Amino acid sequence: MGVGEILDAAIKLYRSQWKRLMAIVAIVLVPITFLRGFTERSLGTSFSPPSTVPEDVDTTLIAGGVVALIQFLVVQPFLTAAIAKASADVYLGHPVLVGPTFRFAVSRIHSILWISILAGLAMLLGFVLLIVPGVFVLVRLFFGSTVFVIEGKKGSKALGRSWRLGKGHFWKILGTFLLASIMAAVVQAILALPGEAAFAAIGPAGWPLYAIGLSLAAILTGPFTTLIAVLLYFDLRIRKEAFDLEIMAQEMSSQQ
Repeated sequence: MGVGEILDAAIKLYRSQWKRLMAIVAIVLVPITFLRGFTERSLGTSFSPPSTVPEDVDTTLIAGGVVALIQFLVVQPFLTAAIAKASADVYLGHPVLVGPTFRFAVSRIHSILWISILAGLAMLLGFVLLIVPGVFVLVRLFFGSTVFVIEGKKGSKALGRSWRLGKGHFWKILGTFLLASIMAAVVQAILALPGEAAFAAIGPAGWPLYAIGLSLAAILTGPFTTLIAVLLYFDLRIRKEAFDLEIMAQEMSSQQ
C-alpha cells in the first residue's frame, strides 16, 4: 500500500471497531488524565497564568512529576501493548475483546517499557551525534513494540527485527508517520481547545473541563496512530517476506 492507502485503511479499520478501541484507551487513560488535571490545576494553561503562590509551586510540580512517572512506567507501556494488540486483531479479522486485550497488555508492560527505554537511548545517541542520525534511528526502530506484540521478540531482538524491516523504506515510514502525527495533532488541538479555554475562563475550579478535553482528544487519536504503525508493519512483511495474513494470524494467536 502507498502512504495514502495506509492512512485510508487505518481510518476504515478504526471506524469498524471504534467503540472497542476507544473503550480500551478510555478505561486506562481517563483516570490518569483527570489525576494529572487535578494535580496541575493551579499551574494555568497557555490561555492563563499560574494561580499558585511561589511556595506551592514545588509541591505541585512534585505531584505532577509523580503522575508523569506513573504514566511513563505503567500507563504508556500498557496502552502501547493493548492498542497494538487490538489493532492487529482488527487488521487480521479477529474480534477485539476488551478483557483479553487488557490481560494480554498487563503481562507485557515490563517488556514494552524495556523496548521503549532501549529505543530511547539509541535515538538519544543518534540525536547527540546529529539530528539526521537521530531521525534515521527513530524511523528504523519504529516497529519495536509492534514486533514484540505480534512476534513475541523482546528487547534488542525486537529492535533488531524492526531495523531490518525498515531497511529500504525510510521515506515511506517517515512520510506516513509525519502525516499521521499531523492529522492526530490537529484533531487533538481542536478537541482540547474548548476545555482549555473554559479552564482559563473559570480558573482552577474548571480543571475537570480541561481534563475532559484532554481525555477526549487522547481517546480519539491514540488508536489511530497505533493502527498506522501496525498497518505499516504488516505492509512491510507482506512486501519483503511474502507473508500472507493466515500465517500472520496464526503467529499472532501463538502470542496469546
